[in-house]
Amino acid sequence: MNRGPLFCEVALARRIERAEAQLMAAAAEAARLRRGGDAGFVMRVADGVATFAEDGSPFNKIAGLGFDGVPDATALDEIERAFAARGAPAQAEVSALADPAVGALLTARGYRLESFENVLGLALDGVYERVSPPGIDVRVARSEELDAWLDVVADGFAHPDGQGVPSHEDFPREVLVNAERDFATAGVVPYIALHDGTVAGGGSLRVADGIAQLTGAATAPAHRRRGVQTALLSARLADAAAAGCDLAVVTTQPGSRSQQNVQRQGFHLLYTRAVLVRGVPPMGAVPHLEASVESPDEVSVVLYDGPREALRPLFELAEDSPTQLDSYLADGQVLVALRGTDMVGHLQLLETSQADTFEIKNMAVRPDVQRSGVGSRLVRRAIELVSRESGRRLLVATAAADIGNLRFYQRQGFRMRTIERDAFTTRTGYEPDTLIDGIELRDRVWLDHPLSPRSASDRSSQGT
Repeated sequence: MNRGPLFCEVALARRIERAEAQLMAAAAEAARLRRGGDAGFVMRVADGVATFAEDGSPFNKIAGLGFDGVPDATALDEIERAFAARGAPAQAEVSALADPAVGALLTARGYRLESFENVLGLALDGVYERVSPPGIDVRVARSEELDAWLDVVADGFAHPDGQGVPSHEDFPREVLVNAERDFATAGVVPYIALHDGTVAGGGSLRVADGIAQLTGAATAPAHRRRGVQTALLSARLADAAAAGCDLAVVTTQPGSRSQQNVQRQGFHLLYTRAVLVRGVPPMGAVPHLEASVESPDEVSVVLYDGPREALRPLFELAEDSPTQLDSYLADGQVLVALRGTDMVGHLQLLETSQADTFEIKNMAVRPDVQRSGVGSRLVRRAIELVSRESGRRLLVATAAADIGNLRFYQRQGFRMRTIERDAFTTRTGYEPDTLIDGIELRDRVWLDHPLSPRSASDRSSQGT
């Protein structure tokens, strides 16, 4: 049986990167189904894919670029706006065998080298024997063992060995557990390892296009150095060979113990991926715009899924009480208005105690872009979202002293509903003697906007 080293030419790297991009797309789609709504995304770009699952997820990346042309600037603009709207950096993982023009394009757009990862491979030809040290048992995890498998994998990743180049990423336990669940939904098969009957480690396997992708391997700290990873690796390789795979691949940190373990089992370094990152533009920063962008002043409105603290400066434009803001900053859904990748406005939308009624809790547009239609776009998008949820009424409250806000909301179709006296006092967290347009901040005005929810057939015909 041939166990010689693999030579990785461009065609083989293209095949591996295509499988990686397909896996990221499937995992991000599984995350979208788990979470509901349209917070995540899967966007095709050239021969690769850009994916976002949730805040801090390992699936937030651009993968597979550089083997079938260079992405155009317009496509990258859209992707970068989508990541920025969710408070996430744009991270591209580019193979050393990809077209060098991809790296040149990304660095010209402000991407910077953050890290590397190694892709190793092993040729599979025929039967591959299982190797299990005494006391170690490995099998495909049963449905009732899934939680135990998730726990041991998350625990293992939370306590890395520390050998080799440290990862530039550090994922919270909850995010790791979610990612592994999404992998399972996407068709990745979980394997569990028992040491003398105790759950000691876990790994997973995905078979696609004759490639066995070995993912998610980890051992609980108390069971390390006992052959658990060797047993997990051999079990998955045996099953992959039996399934007809001709190649097994694994991704590791350079110089890590994981790389050392798989090389001991015959894997060879095929190539390195460069991890290039373009950070989230700071609030108010001038975005990077390619010359091909037709209208740099064009504003888009999208759902935001990033950390809410990043939006605090915008929220503070519409909320004078830090105490009140802290009480609701994390609630509901948030729409953001983007000019390029620059966030210039937001609208927070909350459910109320009445199933068919929603509230605009906080909304603001950056002062330098006010009176340019941004606020109207945010309100129209909010009305679309509420109508999609079969909402029949949209509420908003503003200070009776704020003549500008009263004028704006009435122009958007809202009508005055009630007045709440003495809503803005020291008791509710507001400074005394606060003036707006020369009028003392005291009373709150509630306005409402009756809606006509779209029917299912309307939504279907419009592709929403």
